[in-house]
Amino acid sequence: MEFQAFVNTVDMPCCVLSVEKAGEGSWGEIRIVVANRAYRDTMGPAYHDNMIYSELVPQDNKFEDYCYRAAVLKQRMHAYVETRALHCWTDQTIIPLASDREDVGYCQFIFEFTQKAEAGRMASVSIETAEAVIKSCIQLIGKEDFLSGVGGVLKVIMEESGAAASRIVLVDHEMKRAVNFCERSKSEEWSHHDEDFISYELILSWEDIIGVSNELIITDEKDMASIAERNPEWVRSMNDNNVKSLVLIPLRRKKSVIGYLYVINFDTSKVVELKDLIELMSFFLGSEIHNNLLLKKLETISRIDALTGCNNRRAMIQRVRFLSDCSPRPCYGVVNIDLNGLKAVNDNEGHEAGDRLLIQVTELLGKVFYHEDVFRTGGDEFIILSVNIDREAFDRKLSNLHYGAEKHGLRIAVGSCWCDGSLDPKETFRSADERMYSDKMAYYDKNPGLKRH
Repeated sequence: MEFQAFVNTVDMPCCVLSVEKAGEGSWGEIRIVVANRAYRDTMGPAYHDNMIYSELVPQDNKFEDYCYRAAVLKQRMHAYVETRALHCWTDQTIIPLASDREDVGYCQFIFEFTQKAEAGRMASVSIETAEAVIKSCIQLIGKEDFLSGVGGVLKVIMEESGAAASRIVLVDHEMKRAVNFCERSKSEEWSHHDEDFISYELILSWEDIIGVSNELIITDEKDMASIAERNPEWVRSMNDNNVKSLVLIPLRRKKSVIGYLYVINFDTSKVVELKDLIELMSFFLGSEIHNNLLLKKLETISRIDALTGCNNRRAMIQRVRFLSDCSPRPCYGVVNIDLNGLKAVNDNEGHEAGDRLLIQVTELLGKVFYHEDVFRTGGDEFIILSVNIDREAFDRKLSNLHYGAEKHGLRIAVGSCWCDGSLDPKETFRSADERMYSDKMAYYDKNPGLKRH
């Protein structure tokens, strides 16, 4: 058929693609039959008529599926996707064209680049998809428990796509591990309870597999075989776990991948709707999860002593407030600890030596008491607040503390007080502090040279 005059009437970059029919749901070669000048100028000198499209741009299974649907199934397709290879976004429209051949279908491909994601273009989805996005956003922001809200989003995605399961996996590059953040499964058809199912090495390979596309979509054995050529171990794992279809999309914060959302064993007849839905939701989820993790990190930083890694004074105040509000109040023990001679170490050996000494004391306290019970409240001051502990166990821990300090040559002043819950925490803390001060004065009386000035 003669298409050159037809594409020349279009001002935007435009071409006609031919798609070989290869049975129901599959296709053969996809070629660029002809193109207008705007398309040729955009693609450069590598272009020539009737070339296989993947000779000009990287192969993309999802793009091929769209072309098949338009050229063979006569469906009008539209997508607005991030084209990572060109560092831009592409607004794509693929329109069915008539064909005079039974073995080949044709479609018109028109595209436009934008430098950044534009909300208006992203919003051009079906009413059904828009309703699902709104429902998902309500789930995300309407729950006090953030993780429950994310689970609600996964549930909506599963309902809309008929999927068996959905999961969000985060990437922890610092610890070199994959974190199973949230998952939903409607049956035992897909049940991965082994955290090692997704290794850090596997999750790193996903970015290479996705390549310049914005997602990876597997709908049939042909797609699975294509992935097997690049990552056979992953495909074997999917086969072992009865994974027949998959949509995998990165969750990004700006240009960084913070994790992945994937949906498995979905209704493949809804692949276009599912693609639109999870692409939109990946923006919301990526942003909200990043913000949630950032808030948690900031909260952790605000409660943790930077040098020793134990809880700080702010965390202790919150813990004491919680204890004071308990009714009835449980039994608890308080230990006040001060490191003797720290100033002399700093003056004579340097502050790095003093820091090492503080870290050594922290390690001892963490071994004797629970880590969450240890608080650094000042330069050389530590407090232990051990809740729900009986007198015998508390005394045993104190004995272990003194033994450990002596064994490692740590000079510490210790004052303690155990309470059955009847005393106000302020009284218990005051008693422990007075005893620690007495112990410290006795030490400096014996070692006047180490006394702080």
